[in-house]
Amino acid sequence: MFLGLTTLAGRFRFPRVSTVATSAIVAGLVAARIGYVAAHWASYVEAPLSIFAVWQGGFSAIAGIIGAAATLAFQLGRTRALAAGWGALAIAGGLWFTLQALIPPVNYGPFPYYLTLTTQPGVPLPLARFQGRPFVINLWATWCGPCRRELPMLDAAATRNRDVPILLADQGEAPAIVTGFLTREGIGVSNVALDPARGLSQALEVAGYPATAFVAADGTIVQLQLGELSRAALADGIDMARKHR
Repeated sequence: MFLGLTTLAGRFRFPRVSTVATSAIVAGLVAARIGYVAAHWASYVEAPLSIFAVWQGGFSAIAGIIGAAATLAFQLGRTRALAAGWGALAIAGGLWFTLQALIPPVNYGPFPYYLTLTTQPGVPLPLARFQGRPFVINLWATWCGPCRRELPMLDAAATRNRDVPILLADQGEAPAIVTGFLTREGIGVSNVALDPARGLSQALEVAGYPATAFVAADGTIVQLQLGELSRAALADGIDMARKHR
């Protein structure tokens, strides 16, 4: 929307607007990332290099719009072209926030407490034991690259956050394969369960891994994130699960 409006403005009256639109978008994306990291600094301070892992998501729309507006002001100065650029940005930003407000939240349905997994020693683990409290469950597999990258972080978080359990549920693999992997990687078996029939994948309609479900105390899945998870996204999801009513 922003690029389209600035292109029209450049074609009919303000040619300078269209020439700086791309740089404004780039600056806005950088500012959006910086704004998100600043707001979640406690999650990034342990692993500063994860700031550059933009494929994990994490952008602040407000910070991005401010960054783009500042770039337009710097490049266009106090001219009518700046007013046109800011107008295009305001329309595009207003549309974004309007759509965000109008689109209903995704309904992931209730959590399948009826399923039973097994622990590494082979003891049955009924998921019903998590009823009445918020928790996180991560679906993963040893052959999945993104799963292997995020697993040490999730294991460490599971060890620290005892008030909100984090269960790492391997999907469809033999116990010997999982045990060998955990031993090599130094992952704690107490946080790992086995789902050999991939019942969770079927119940949650997950086709790829990793996938992380954040479940509130009443059994509502407040968020189901597909793909690699950042520390900040994990903290946000846990907070959502805690606060859900």
